[in-house]
Amino acid sequence: MTLHARDPDAIAFGSAQAVAYADEVEALGVATGAEPVMRLDYGPDRGQRLDVYAPPKAENLPVLLFFHGGSWINGHLGWLRFMAPAVTAMPAVLVAATYRLAPRRRWPAQYEDAREALAVVAAQVRQFGGDPSRIVVGGHSAGGHLAALLTLKGEAATTLRGCFPVSSPFDLQYGDIPEDSQDGRAYKYLLHHRRQDYEASPINFVGGARTPFHLMWGDEDTPRIITSGEAMVQALRASGCPVSAQSLPGASHFDTHLALADPGHSWYSRLREAFGA
Repeated sequence: MTLHARDPDAIAFGSAQAVAYADEVEALGVATGAEPVMRLDYGPDRGQRLDVYAPPKAENLPVLLFFHGGSWINGHLGWLRFMAPAVTAMPAVLVAATYRLAPRRRWPAQYEDAREALAVVAAQVRQFGGDPSRIVVGGHSAGGHLAALLTLKGEAATTLRGCFPVSSPFDLQYGDIPEDSQDGRAYKYLLHHRRQDYEASPINFVGGARTPFHLMWGDEDTPRIITSGEAMVQALRASGCPVSAQSLPGASHFDTHLALADPGHSWYSRLREAFGA
């Protein structure tokens, strides 16, 4: 059973909770009635797409570029639609981003897509009422991993106001683990070679980081996500990078993203601060 990825090459994976999340996040999006004001193709592949949500008469508003999760092998733009009302009410612009999925496209295709998506947003942001000097990147799970790597590798097309990963892995150096395990999927489906786990790990690029980070995970998240997040906070602080973090009580790996359906969530308060609003 795929997670409704709408991609014939998507991989069936995940627990019953993951399947339930996919169903719920799509239903939440449909229930909002939110519709993008624009769809941008930033490459020829069907996975290289952006949906832009903006309030009426948007002008010079901050922008959140947010990448969906799905272990790099599943997911689509519909997983982010539910966030549109909360972001546009700030007011701000939400750019929902997808990318080429593994294993049809192996690493570093996903990172290259994140980089190109940001370049297109930075170049065209004024078309949809955005301010190119106030862009924050974020993502859930694998999407947050891409946002973090994009922020830290120093190849961003613009100066970013912040990076907001939600329940994301920051260290893909899992070592000698079975490829059929939960973490081993990165070796089985994403990376061409195990040695790429270093270049794909954001925690290895924190030196000199200055873009503020806000990390969030659930206190019932996967153990690897929790330990990775805690290590990332320590590494960013050691490098002198502004960083804050929150652990949501009683929240699972999927609850942290679903929580963002609430426009009053503290995550949006942090985002507003990052925008400089």
